[in-house]
Amino acid sequence: MVPVKVEPVEYPLGVTSIVKNKTGDKDFDLFVVHTNDVHARITPGDGGMGYSRLATMLERGRSITDNILLLDAGDVSHGTNLANLFEGETVGVLLDMLGYDAVAPGNHDFNYGYKRLVEAAEIAEEYSNLRVLSANVVDEDGYLLFQPYQVYDFNGFTVGVVGLTTPDTKTKSHPRNTEGITFLNEEIFSIGQEAIDIARTYVDYVIVLGHIGLDPDGASGLTSEMIVRNIKGIDLFVDGHSHTTLEKGLKVNDTYIVSTGSYLRNVGVVEINIRDGKVVGTTPMLIPAEDVLNPQESDLARAYGIVEVPTNPEVDEYVSYMQGQLSEVLNRVIATIPMDLDGERANVRTRPTNLSKIITAAMTAQSGADFTITNGGGIRASLKAGPVTIGDVITVLPFTNILTVVEVTGADVYAALEHGYRMLPDQNGGYSQTDLGVVYNRFAEPGKRIIRVLLDGKPIDRNKTYRVATNDFLAAGGDGYTMFGRILTEGDLLSDVLIEYLSNQ
Repeated sequence: MVPVKVEPVEYPLGVTSIVKNKTGDKDFDLFVVHTNDVHARITPGDGGMGYSRLATMLERGRSITDNILLLDAGDVSHGTNLANLFEGETVGVLLDMLGYDAVAPGNHDFNYGYKRLVEAAEIAEEYSNLRVLSANVVDEDGYLLFQPYQVYDFNGFTVGVVGLTTPDTKTKSHPRNTEGITFLNEEIFSIGQEAIDIARTYVDYVIVLGHIGLDPDGASGLTSEMIVRNIKGIDLFVDGHSHTTLEKGLKVNDTYIVSTGSYLRNVGVVEINIRDGKVVGTTPMLIPAEDVLNPQESDLARAYGIVEVPTNPEVDEYVSYMQGQLSEVLNRVIATIPMDLDGERANVRTRPTNLSKIITAAMTAQSGADFTITNGGGIRASLKAGPVTIGDVITVLPFTNILTVVEVTGADVYAALEHGYRMLPDQNGGYSQTDLGVVYNRFAEPGKRIIRVLLDGKPIDRNKTYRVATNDFLAAGGDGYTMFGRILTEGDLLSDVLIEYLSNQ
């Protein structure tokens, strides 16, 4: 096939098409490769394959065909020290290295503040083919904050990718991160339908790349399924946010919704069969991480004669370099403390300590909640008197738990503390660490131990509703805390909360 001359085309809002393949084929297969909710799991862990082996897979795929569109549905740049301590830069570089075409920003991608994300999007557009897409985020003057869509040309077959971000970002990232900007919600259906109708006059195939999710758990109640059912003309919805694993996609009317779960535990592939310039078939599938990490044990890998998926040397070199940079950051001193702070396992799981008091005070101060209840098992080390480094704090709070504010009645506060104190005097990872005053009888029958709970020296009202700071693990019912109510806001990693608190003392 002789390559045809295909020039980029300019579309409304100043969007210029990106030509991916110009061989001129009218019969070909297009592969939409997609990820979501990676949460900066850069290296293999939490069941994920890591970016290095994904890079190898993509390299092999591109050696076979140029008809690949690589998309990420958000929550990609925040979640591990290797990303967080560089404000997401590490992930941004890797997305470019792997040749991602577009990403829709998720709520946690705003965790460094929206201005940082806008800056990253502008850098990506200037120096790479990566586009950060969202059509429902506007500034205080009503102007779009990001590029709303991008058009890709495969042999004259044009694909429009429209980005969307969950309106619940206002509460599922710290509110200060999105001050001054608005996430359109109710308007999505009318604006979205108009946009899709316009797109249909220009492109052959419409993909919505949305960090929306299938669970109506936020204040907006918006889901990807609602969008697909109410906006006509979407061919494919690449979804994120709810961490839903859809092995073969979810078909709603004539539209597939696809999602890979989280943490690179799967990579999604949607095979789109195009004949004479028309779509005649669509097949979604997932490639599990275990098939990539252990191909010799995979029926799928064996069927293709794959016995090993090696790491990518360039990715490995960059990640190793950034891990070296991380070591320097972790050694940065952020405070000096006059005494040892007790985080010993046996102590934080049975009683308040001077360290647990500081942690709960930090959580209450940053969240603006009335008080804090968190789990002693989340505290994993002590701090020695003297200089304290970032690494020291992360050793104390090593998990990627996020500061979360929930709505709880006074009666439920009593229930939560009864639950946390039920195993005393034995150790319990779910022991309630709190900045409340708790009067209790450890010898009483479990469930009847809490005598009085004091806030600022006054008993709390069992009938009153309170804003309680905790972590996302407990807010979701972890350690058996099923009495917590709806989530009001989500904020930073607990380690970042403590780092900021100690730095300002």
